[in-house]
Amino acid sequence: MDKSNQILKRLELLHPKKIDLSLFRLNKLLKKLGNPHLNLAPVIHVAGTNGKGSVTSYLRSIYEAANLKVHTYTSPHLIKFNERIRINSNLIENKYLNSLLEECEKKNNSDPITFFEITTAAAFVAFKQFPSDINIFETGLGGRLDATNIIENKKLTIITKIGFDHEEFLGNKIEKIAKEKAGILRKNIPVIIAKQSKDLALKTLVNNAKELNSKIIQIDKISKDTKLGLVGDFQYENASTAFTAAKFLIPSISLPKVKQGLARTSWSGRIQKLKDGKIFNLRKNITIIDGSHNLDGAIVLNQYLKKQSLGKWNLIIGMLNNREVKDFVKIFKNYINQIYAIAIPEQKNSLSALDIKNKLDEFGFNTCTSNSLENALKKADNKIPLLITGSLYLAGYALKFNETIID
Repeated sequence: MDKSNQILKRLELLHPKKIDLSLFRLNKLLKKLGNPHLNLAPVIHVAGTNGKGSVTSYLRSIYEAANLKVHTYTSPHLIKFNERIRINSNLIENKYLNSLLEECEKKNNSDPITFFEITTAAAFVAFKQFPSDINIFETGLGGRLDATNIIENKKLTIITKIGFDHEEFLGNKIEKIAKEKAGILRKNIPVIIAKQSKDLALKTLVNNAKELNSKIIQIDKISKDTKLGLVGDFQYENASTAFTAAKFLIPSISLPKVKQGLARTSWSGRIQKLKDGKIFNLRKNITIIDGSHNLDGAIVLNQYLKKQSLGKWNLIIGMLNNREVKDFVKIFKNYINQIYAIAIPEQKNSLSALDIKNKLDEFGFNTCTSNSLENALKKADNKIPLLITGSLYLAGYALKFNETIID
């Protein structure tokens, strides 16, 4: 285990509850660190249920194409923690990450604090130490009480599509979830609201924006013939949201640079087609890895599989035990040939392979169980395209198994 992993393991033990939404613990630590979050370069804050990672990636890529220095903070990571913190677009280096984490650990002095809070503090310190033109922060969970929402001085907020996810923390009513996400809004600070599939979500967001006098920026749609680096028709909505944000902050940004940025965008684990690596060599057939885990993600997968016109796919699936695996697969079941259920490796909150089998056999599938990803891969017919999905944790594990490099 390398040094950063050892430190991260220690930090996970500082607060027994994995998720405990609050801001007072982080506020206390940031004061000890000199409040690095108070004087950052312009901040764009992104919240939402689906699409926030894609929007952040498009936005970063557009600004990079315009030769701007961009810091980004995202979560979760797929293979290694460094993916969460990008300094001038590059993954944070191990040596610097270790020193940051140790500084935050020392200043915190064993006080209760969640893993996400203390690692967010580390990102604030890093972003303060290195000058940039733009800082993009993506919320972890919710918005109102998310650790990233401790930033008051924002230039722009973005709310992507709202759907049902993490109901145990955010509630099971769409207006309540939307209200939590709207917690990132600030008085008199403009907001971009992405296209919403639920009227109540849009109404809630608009009402919250009006209460704070947050001007709603109308989305400027990009044309369908624009080349995008991310797969799926739905990505045009995410790209349009990012384009609108990029233009709002820098009105003079050139359209050729925008198009260059959109075409270069990459975001691992989201309808990602393997082009090399261990799994690719094992199968010699189309393999897609996708971290979808909620109903909106399943709808996107259904649209993608339909458009590919490749007939039925084999499916390797693993999900956490707070997910409805039957409802998830039901949406795209018409494109599935054979299902191979596995427990997500290294995740104690994963459904067991047998749990998944029992739930999915109600559809008439004779679901196979496998004791590992490798075992499932060997069972899956090489003549049929393969989809690996159900969790970002599974997507990350599959990419790690494939020896994919994220940079």
